[in-house]
Amino acid sequence: MESQQLVSIAPWTLIFQICNLLLLVFLFKKFLFGPVTEILEKRKAEIDVHYAEAEKAESDAKTLRADYENKMTRAREEADRVIKTATDSAHAMSDSIVNEARNEAAQLKRRAESEIELERRRAFDEVKGELGEIALNIASQVIDREVSEKDHQAFIDDFIRNVGEAS
Repeated sequence: MESQQLVSIAPWTLIFQICNLLLLVFLFKKFLFGPVTEILEKRKAEIDVHYAEAEKAESDAKTLRADYENKMTRAREEADRVIKTATDSAHAMSDSIVNEARNEAAQLKRRAESEIELERRRAFDEVKGELGEIALNIASQVIDREVSEKDHQAFIDDFIRNVGEAS
C-alpha cells in the first residue's frame, strides 16, 4: 500500500499548488509580462516613428532628386541655348568680318585699278609728248632737206630707236 500513497492525490497539497500557480501567474503578469509588454509597445512605437521618419526622408530625397534632375535639365538646356547663341553670334561676326574684308579688298582693288589707269594715262601722255617732239624733230629735218626713200627709211629707224630709248 505504500506504493499507493506515492501515487495518491492529497487535496490540500493540490489546493496549495493551484493557489501557488495562480499567485505565480498573477505576479508574472503584473511584474513581468506587464512591464515587458509595455517596453515592447514603447519599442514598437519608436520603431514606427523611425520608419515614418525614414519614409519621410526617402520621399524628401526623391523630391530633391527630382528637383535636382529638373534643374540639371534646365541648366543643360540653358547651356545649349547659350552655346547656340554664341555660335550664331560668332558666325554672324565672322560673316560680317569676311564681308568687310571683301569690301575693303574690292575698294583697294578699285583704287589700285584707278591708280594704274591714271599712271597708264600719264605714261601715255608722256610717250605722246615725246612722240610729238620726235615727230617735230623729224619734220624739222624733213623741212631742212628733201626727203628721199633712203632718208625716209632712216628717219623711221631713228624714230623707232628714239621711242625704244624713251620707254
